[in-house]
Amino acid sequence: MEYSKFFKTWISDVSPYIPGKMSENFIKLASNENDYGPSKKVINVIKDKAKDVFRYPYKDESVKEKISECCNSSTGKNLISKENIILGNGSDEIIELLIKTFRSPYIGFYPSFAEYNRVAKIFNEIYYEIPLNDDFCLDCGKFINNKKFEKAKVVFLCSPNNPTGGIIERRDIEKILKFNKIVVVDEAYYEFSNLTCIDLIDNYENLIVLRTMAKAFGIAGLRMGYGIANKEIIKFLHKVKPPFNVNYLAQEAALAALDDNDFMKQNVEKIINSREILSKILSKKFKIFNSRTNFIFADVSPYTAKEFFEAIYEKKIIVRPFGKLKGFKGEYVRITVGTEDENKILIEVIENTF
Repeated sequence: MEYSKFFKTWISDVSPYIPGKMSENFIKLASNENDYGPSKKVINVIKDKAKDVFRYPYKDESVKEKISECCNSSTGKNLISKENIILGNGSDEIIELLIKTFRSPYIGFYPSFAEYNRVAKIFNEIYYEIPLNDDFCLDCGKFINNKKFEKAKVVFLCSPNNPTGGIIERRDIEKILKFNKIVVVDEAYYEFSNLTCIDLIDNYENLIVLRTMAKAFGIAGLRMGYGIANKEIIKFLHKVKPPFNVNYLAQEAALAALDDNDFMKQNVEKIINSREILSKILSKKFKIFNSRTNFIFADVSPYTAKEFFEAIYEKKIIVRPFGKLKGFKGEYVRITVGTEDENKILIEVIENTF
């Protein structure tokens, strides 16, 4: 059967998402997961509530209420209510809702989180990418003076940025917010930088902040993300949101995780300390870029990213190879900061291999 006549013509140009390689009994440092895992409170609530999965999920409002409490506690301001929040099956789903809701063109920088561009292609929309500087920093003046920026209706800013690990300065985000455009700031790695824009929601009606519980809270497998914006934007996003999009156990786990913030903060502190140790050691052999996340971005040349990946894969460690990036010199890999024991093994392998 000739299927091509049934497919939307532009789908052939879309690349499927390929997750990091996984093998049993390997140390997986490829997908920026939190290898310390969730708290005991989360594990216990999942065990306790598993018997109720025949019910549709119904605790959306409770989760939003808890998120708003945590957001207001972190900023010291009472700015966020549950009406400012939308929940997603991971923050990836929120990105899809944004593309469904807002007109293109969209714009972001490169390299950054590939899903913005990929989802735009799925919906046959225009997405512009402006390259970062050679040091992977954003030149805000160059960005906003680009002709493509003038055309764009929605701006995607990942800060801290995946895969490079760097941040966008708050003053630059505010410069971009002053333009008549929707500005999406993806704060998936917020807990590792402690830098946020949610306190600007009250000042800028065009700001949307994305967050996830996959990284710091250690529940990537349950898919829990959320968006924060003014109430009118949230109302529109709810028009295109599927019903019951966040599953029952994810909601229960989110409530338990948010109720155990101390556990999350302890693990984040351990990861940050390990990141600095790991960065210092790796910098003796490779070019390392400053990270405010739970991963390290490295130029491993003169080795290729493939050579680096394969060499440590033989030692049962998996990282994420990016290889060459268009317009940039170097061979790049991204290494998740694991547990202290995992990092010790990684360091030993690298010191004995390269």
